[in-house]
Amino acid sequence: MNVDASSLAPASDAPLAELAGCRARRTRRGVAVAVVGLLALTACTSDPGPKRVAEDIIKAEAFSNPDLDEECLLAELEKFSDDDLRQIESDLSASNSDSNDRGEAALVAYQRSLEACN
Repeated sequence: MNVDASSLAPASDAPLAELAGCRARRTRRGVAVAVVGLLALTACTSDPGPKRVAEDIIKAEAFSNPDLDEECLLAELEKFSDDDLRQIESDLSASNSDSNDRGEAALVAYQRSLEACN
């Protein structure tokens, strides 16, 4: 069987650009998930407060990952106060399901807010 090598090459650079866009979106989502995850672990025990910890994580990730929109992520984070972030952690660790449901809903809203920076 003879296969023409040119038939294996992409027809244009469009698939490569699309792949790069997908990777950037996954990276942004990864940062949002990382910030949420670390927030949950540090919210109550963090000296500078959960918001400052999240800011530091965003800045560090943006430094090592230039595809991230640091300004957008920080602007979205600004919509949440330390008290909001502490309340999410508190609701998630509460022993009753109403608080857990409220915490999960707030956590999803927080995560979606950060993921909006595509």
